[in-house]
Amino acid sequence: MTDQKTKISKSSVISDKAEIGEETFIGEGVIIEGKVKIGKKNKIYHYAVIGTPPQHIAYKDEETSVEIGDENIIREFVTIHRGTKEGRGITKIGSKNYIMAYAHIAHDCEIGEGCVLTSFSALAGHTKVGNRVVFGGYSGSHQFVRVGDMVMVGATTFLTQDVPPFLLVVGIEPRIAGINLVGLKRAGVESDEIQKIKEALKIYLDTRLKIEEVKKEILKIDSRSPYIIKFAEFLDGESKRGFLRKFEKDELSIR
Repeated sequence: MTDQKTKISKSSVISDKAEIGEETFIGEGVIIEGKVKIGKKNKIYHYAVIGTPPQHIAYKDEETSVEIGDENIIREFVTIHRGTKEGRGITKIGSKNYIMAYAHIAHDCEIGEGCVLTSFSALAGHTKVGNRVVFGGYSGSHQFVRVGDMVMVGATTFLTQDVPPFLLVVGIEPRIAGINLVGLKRAGVESDEIQKIKEALKIYLDTRLKIEEVKKEILKIDSRSPYIIKFAEFLDGESKRGFLRKFEKDELSIR
């Protein structure tokens, strides 16, 4: 289902189960398969593939889906697979994300708003990504990893554990290299709030403390700060992979 303002190239192949919002552009050779819902004003470039079956050995042709919000840019050769019955049954992408060429989003992933997936980045099944997260080139995630708001994942970094909000992570063997200072400043976060996040990170990196203890200590910094609350809430969420708490001391000191 489309509207008159949507532009679809003749060589694209679109399922009759797909719903495509108004003012969306679909380039040459795009394949949209199965039950896919795409919002308004998206730009989907040549040869992107959306809604094909998940790469999961237990998948038995169940009807699962993909849902994409508004104003996303999806570049050439991106692949986005639909969900699994064993998972949530849906792969979900929010609005205003920039998904660069050759990026891959696997089954049952959930991505927030304003994120950037740089070329050749890849998210394994069930990865959950917050808002304004950046994945550098050739970076990726293990299945079931959670990534908090405004995290910066450096190029070639592969996440195997959950990363709380506002952090910078680098390395093939991932390490926390401090806070995502550039991202926080671009988002207009005030300097006093940035200092609170730094204090929260120092507490979080103290591995003598259990996560529940970390949460309590962090809230003592300022229980009314939206950023401290966000950090603490992330620690309170269900974690199947555990939390990344290794610190790359040579990369960046926490002042």
